[in-house]
Amino acid sequence: MTTDRRNPYRPFQPDLIREFLNGRTVREAARFPMGKSNTNYKLRLSDDSVCVLRLYSRGDAKRENYAMELVRNIIPVPHEIGRGSDWSIFTYLPGQTLEQTPEHLEKAAMVLAKLRSVTFEAPGFVNESGIVTPFPFGDARGFLQEQLEQTVVQNWLEPKIVEALKRILKQEQERFEAMNEDRCLVHGDFNPTNILIHENEVSGVLDWEYFHSGSPYLDIGNLLRHADPSQYDSIPAGMKSGGVDLPDDWQHRAQLMDLTSQVEFLSSTRSDRFKRECVARIERYVSSFI
Repeated sequence: MTTDRRNPYRPFQPDLIREFLNGRTVREAARFPMGKSNTNYKLRLSDDSVCVLRLYSRGDAKRENYAMELVRNIIPVPHEIGRGSDWSIFTYLPGQTLEQTPEHLEKAAMVLAKLRSVTFEAPGFVNESGIVTPFPFGDARGFLQEQLEQTVVQNWLEPKIVEALKRILKQEQERFEAMNEDRCLVHGDFNPTNILIHENEVSGVLDWEYFHSGSPYLDIGNLLRHADPSQYDSIPAGMKSGGVDLPDDWQHRAQLMDLTSQVEFLSSTRSDRFKRECVARIERYVSSFI
């Protein structure tokens, strides 16, 4: 069976972190199954300390650590305790993932509300110094237009769906323009496998390689995508608890932003099984707008 990842897993090599170990040995290295781009191992060392080794295939340690330092005082994130050219070591945070404890969706939404307090001067990619570079595609609407012109995307979608998506881009211009005004910190991969829950609270938000300045509806859309419909109301409730009131059309906004992710997945190296799920989701989104 094809592994559903953007990049292959990287093997653990103790010599890579020899300087960090400083004479200690690794008693156990257990690879975490979650994550689709980079590779993460839970390490138990000879002094009984536990930490997490992150091997990068995408992104870089400096930029990801910059994002976590920006939010450290408002939400729980790991501390970086070691770094190499293509790896970082972080403190281990206790907890189960939100995927394992979906009843805590409202607490995750509260975290998203807190992230809105971190803003930038413009939307775009953010480097490790905080400098924002505008997106080359302009905005979410431009990104979708760009993706729909790719042959690999068109090969996955029926022509009628491609045309329907193009109509949606025109039909929903006003909503897209409203979201273009946002310039808050966006996690970019705010799905249940990256959110830890411990003692009924969010104990950690992981994997910041996709963070950027933009619309919070991308993260809200990711939460909505993975939630059971019976729990949808937990999202605005959690946001409200965090000090943010969502507008009445929040679900439409979240689905529009999530469309950008679903279409992009079709040109990625994710598995065909996963891409078929994306196609089905895109078709459901289309039916809700047309």
